[in-house]
Amino acid sequence: MAPAAPSLAAAQNRTGLAEEVDPTRRPYHSRPFQALHAERFAHALARTLTDPDLRDLPLTGGVDQWADSTDFPGRPEAVRAAVDALG
Repeated sequence: MAPAAPSLAAAQNRTGLAEEVDPTRRPYHSRPFQALHAERFAHALARTLTDPDLRDLPLTGGVDQWADSTDFPGRPEAVRAAVDALG
């Protein structure tokens, strides 16, 4: 069994906002790392949305997941422009 996951995963489960998700870390593909695979929590939460406008939005993740630049997150105006372009 994988080591205990960060407490944020367990805290998410305790909110009762979505079905519980196994909070243990898992292998990260074939690499020697353990990862939470937080997309599992995002999908569980998305399944509870009742507003069709929200439900139809794509799950895009955080800026550091789709921007391949270490400088980008430190530039709020660029982040806002990118987020606005997604909408």
